[in-house]
Amino acid sequence: MLETSKDILYLVISFCILWVTVFLCWMFYYAVRILRNASQIVEEFRMRLQALTDAINYIRGKVEHMSSLMALASSGVTGMVKSMVVKKAKEWVNRGTDTFNSSAKEAVENYIRERRVISPSGNLPQEFKKKAGVFVTIMAGVKFRF
Repeated sequence: MLETSKDILYLVISFCILWVTVFLCWMFYYAVRILRNASQIVEEFRMRLQALTDAINYIRGKVEHMSSLMALASSGVTGMVKSMVVKKAKEWVNRGTDTFNSSAKEAVENYIRERRVISPSGNLPQEFKKKAGVFVTIMAGVKFRF
């Protein structure tokens, strides 16, 4: 079987080819494992990115919902504050002008009935004690009196 050196050469070349083949198979096996691991990593990254996107969309929806509720609440509060301000202003005007209105009504009634000018009472502010023009509408029932 091993009669010449050529036979030994062929035997060594055969073993070398066998070892190169085994090495290439081993290298191919590990390359496939590396690619499979890379594919799993990419798939896991996609899943986490999708979960992050879903969480961001959920938070965005909640924020938009809260902003619409805040707009509704602010308009409600604005309306409530506005009505309170109007109510307080009317109370202030009515409280402050009840005395003035009754004094003015009394002055007009005295002038029409008795042709007498009354003097202002002592609790009026200085602005009302000065001479000034005034417009008075006198009504008889629901009709204007001329």
